[in-house]
Amino acid sequence: MNTHSQILVVSRDQMLLQTRRLILGTYFDVEAAGRISEAGSILAKRDFDLIVLCDTLSDAECQQIAQMVREQRPQPTLLSILGPGTRGHEREVGRKLALAGGPLQLLKECANALGTDLRNKQRSVAVH
Repeated sequence: MNTHSQILVVSRDQMLLQTRRLILGTYFDVEAAGRISEAGSILAKRDFDLIVLCDTLSDAECQQIAQMVREQRPQPTLLSILGPGTRGHEREVGRKLALAGGPLQLLKECANALGTDLRNKQRSVAVH
């Protein structure tokens, strides 16, 4: 188990982006990007274990991010969140998650993708 798993969350919705960053940040080191160009800059500087692609991104944007990480070693896992009414075959990038169970389901799916046991992982969160 990697004790310092790195997650990049990419979403065009700033409120959703910050909420997911806070939830996942309870257990993991999380970076957030609100634009594809921002994600590209972050990916050029850091390696990630998991990249979460929110349903606010188009399929073309998801493909752009997939292309950015294709040559990285080790290659991060890509997790695509499917929006309401989206079928799994409509998004071709990475693992797919229909987020019916809310934030807890996202947290569990990320932990599963990273091979992390959440019961032994919670970090203390500093409030600024």
